[in-house]
Amino acid sequence: MNIFKFDSPVMNFISKVTDMVILNVLCLIMSLPIVTFGAAYTAKYYVSMKIVKGEESAVFKPYFKSFKENFKQSTKAWLILLIPMVLVALDWVWIFNKGFKNVGNVYLILAGFFSCIVIFVVMTIFPFIARFEITLKEAFKGAVIFSILNFIKLLLIVALEIITVIASIWYARWLPLLLLFGTTSAFYFLNVVLVKGFNRLEANMLKPEENEEGESAKEAASEESYTVLRPDEHTLKGKFEAEKETVKGLTFKEKLQFFKDYYLVKTVLIILAVVFALWFFYDAFLGKKETVYSGGLLYCNVTDDGMKHLTDDMLAALADNTRKKQVNLSNDMSFDYDEEEHEITPDPSQDQMLFPMIMAGYYDYFIVDAALIDHYEQFNCYKDLSKYAVKLGISEENIYYALPESTEDNVDNEKISGEDKQGKDAKEKTYINAIKLSDEVMGQNGIVSRSGEGAYLLLVNNNNEEALDDAFIDYFFGE
Repeated sequence: MNIFKFDSPVMNFISKVTDMVILNVLCLIMSLPIVTFGAAYTAKYYVSMKIVKGEESAVFKPYFKSFKENFKQSTKAWLILLIPMVLVALDWVWIFNKGFKNVGNVYLILAGFFSCIVIFVVMTIFPFIARFEITLKEAFKGAVIFSILNFIKLLLIVALEIITVIASIWYARWLPLLLLFGTTSAFYFLNVVLVKGFNRLEANMLKPEENEEGESAKEAASEESYTVLRPDEHTLKGKFEAEKETVKGLTFKEKLQFFKDYYLVKTVLIILAVVFALWFFYDAFLGKKETVYSGGLLYCNVTDDGMKHLTDDMLAALADNTRKKQVNLSNDMSFDYDEEEHEITPDPSQDQMLFPMIMAGYYDYFIVDAALIDHYEQFNCYKDLSKYAVKLGISEENIYYALPESTEDNVDNEKISGEDKQGKDAKEKTYINAIKLSDEVMGQNGIVSRSGEGAYLLLVNNNNEEALDDAFIDYFFGE
């Protein structure tokens, strides 16, 4: 069997996934006014369940048909759901602020269970509205019961969504595609669960009537196979046969127009999906390299030549096998600049992201603008650079001192500048946290201070071998 034939199982599956992607994008666009969220998601499930059941795979026409027909009921459901959603959000904000250790385990379990039910109801109530002609009260009742009966399955689908988000953070540059295809996979599995569950529900609602072979309609409907529940729609197989007959009578130009009208968008998305899958597989597995050294820029820039000098060119000094190892230098982080006060203010949200990354060993060194050295040095997680200061002959005015936590006075991170040190005792208690870079060093590394006050170098405490830091310092200072 040729898997690339249009009606093959493989191409059938790819076509369904492509339709799901189109649905996700369409639903996102239609949900932007926020108030239309309910109607957008109801229409989304109306079409997606048809796709999973093997009915006609058209997207746009049935989507907008359902959007219009179910707008009023779906919007009411959405506005009602906002109340428990806000309560759940406030509850978890209170828990985080109070601290997990200060909240009873029973309360945490109940809060978690209630949160899951609210999430699951949001996931299932709109499919109920899309599939059945029922009242709003019946839709909520059905969604709650369905969520409890399928709790584990729905929990696994939510877990897949969470894994997608984590993967998107880990591979940030793939964020749009990971979210798009990851959420599409979870959406597809959710539809499978919904269709099977709804089929069983409808089977239980049917009256037992004997068919021609002596089997009851209820028994026939209870089988695991999907049932075409909307007689006005063609089956997928029937659609293929009809289109084959249509294409036979068309000229080459008409065939091109037919393809453009019905399958061009899907074909482009399929090609993009395949390219993305191959590219991601190579990037995540085959092309993955060990990072031997990573740096970060804090209110500094580097030129294009400087970036190359501090990444690719540095490999010769730090790594033996350039095919398996690499050197990274992160882009500059954001700050607020008050033009009236002429002050640079670090962004607190950046600190919240930066500190965990430092603790996780993401950085080995920082190049920090001199205007912000006091702020970022207080993270208190940097190596003593005394050995390198002596080796490089760094002058006192270019040395940044700090008191360690282990001093007799138990002073936490107190700064002592080169000009304010008092006598031999103070020097014995201090260690060098940062070295200010000369204009020559900044020039050869392509470093630009955004404040114009110069820049400092700091090494982050980690498990690096001393020889690796030595090689970096030698290369960085041109020794």
